Amino acid sequence: MSALESMIWTVLGYLAMPTIFIIGFTGVAAVSLFVLKMLGAKSIHSKI
Repeated sequence: MSALESMIWTVLGYLAMPTIFIIGFTGVAAVSLFVLKMLGAKSIHSKI
């Protein structure tokens, strides 16, 4: 493998993990919000 190919695979490897975490986090947040809306959960407004 050439130096350029090695560098490309290294960069892709380092970018993969944060991308997986960010997509996973946003996916879980979106599904959670959808389920809460389907169950009719309401926001809490506290007046102090």
